Amino acid sequence: MRHPGNERLSPDIFSKGPVSPGLPSLLPLDGRKSLSVASGRSALAKGLDSLPKDLLSGRAWLPSLCCPSIADPFLRQGLRLFFYSSPESTPLPHFLPGDVFLYIHFCGFPNRAAEAALKAIPVTERPFIIEDCVHALFTPGVGMFGDFILYSFRKFLPVPDGGLLISRFPVEPKLAPPLESFVSCKVLGSLTGDRSLLRRGEDLLDGDDEARAPSETGRFLLERTEWKDIPPRRRYNACRLSNLIGISLPDEGESVPLGVPFRVERGKYELERRLRAAGFEPPLSWDRPPDAPDDEASRTVVLPCGEELDDADLREISAIVNSTPGQIFFI
Repeated sequence: MRHPGNERLSPDIFSKGPVSPGLPSLLPLDGRKSLSVASGRSALAKGLDSLPKDLLSGRAWLPSLCCPSIADPFLRQGLRLFFYSSPESTPLPHFLPGDVFLYIHFCGFPNRAAEAALKAIPVTERPFIIEDCVHALFTPGVGMFGDFILYSFRKFLPVPDGGLLISRFPVEPKLAPPLESFVSCKVLGSLTGDRSLLRRGEDLLDGDDEARAPSETGRFLLERTEWKDIPPRRRYNACRLSNLIGISLPDEGESVPLGVPFRVERGKYELERRLRAAGFEPPLSWDRPPDAPDDEASRTVVLPCGEELDDADLREISAIVNSTPGQIFFI
């Protein structure tokens, strides 16, 4: 069975020296404040904790297609959640002073529709803006718009943890210590290919609500991970796969996809089951957060396009997709 490249770790990496330049140096700091954290969810929790509480309205807006774990930090802050559809098809909601608005560069493709809609709002009337770049680690031209920018490294790289919060506001640097049980499960699972350990690690992370510091293990591996070939290979694989299944990518420029997203009229979970049975793990598979509309999450499938896949793999994925009943169209 094949496994996604970001979940396989070679023992040889422990004998390597640091790679130059370091990946974090390429992220758009631009003189803003930054804080190294354990994950995207730690970055989100820390960003929300940094907001001036006396200026908040108590309302937060999330995209209807988002991971349920994104909702948890907002709820812990006592914010009431509202959901919005894509700004390409639906106008943004009317904001109250002190609202919080999160948008995602979904699967690594820049969300210019959200940014254009927000730019049309006078600066003094805009909500607090959280720009989620977790899917867009290697995509240039993102991470410049939000009041808070969220990054995570483990969706693209063979590291157990590591992320970055970039902020226009002061950020208290105090963080909880790394979740070492999670880190151990992810590293051992990545070295051995034991998927039960990988699942155990994810369960431990899902049960954790702390904003945590990155682990020393994660730092060590991140410094030694060769990543320069990842962006062009992922771009090629995404374009090749989209051609094989007859869809068009929204941006054929410099975007580096996490996966190729599309919607099926029916049969999402059957298609994901068939992909997994063939050894291809979808890089994302989300259920909807509580109270979010069900139409997007229940019909959205994300196909793998990782750098470890060769042309035979892409043809096999396309054959599975093309033999699945239901109309397929790109998000």
